Amino acid sequence: MLQNMVTERHNIASRLIIKTLSKGDFGGNVIFTDIGSATRMAQQSLVLPTHVANRTLPQWLLPNLSADELRSCSRPDAICILPDGTKNGHQGDVQAIRPSHWDV
Repeated sequence: MLQNMVTERHNIASRLIIKTLSKGDFGGNVIFTDIGSATRMAQQSLVLPTHVANRTLPQWLLPNLSADELRSCSRPDAICILPDGTKNGHQGDVQAIRPSHWDV
């Protein structure tokens, strides 16, 4: 029970961070979150854009892993990708940029 409370408190804080980031210059560059269910996000008025994967890493990010491996591997709370050396966070399709040119 205590572990669930600690995890949920952590997810609440993470959702607040993502909500704030999504309103700024880098919001469009958030491509992944692991900050709780869609229901919990909605309770904090956070709706992720359709390009943001939640709870399962996108296959294109780690193409050498199977779907099972992507579901079971350790995941960060969020991933934000910027084109290498970019000062402006607006990026239409980060998947179109080679990973060697990403700042993660």
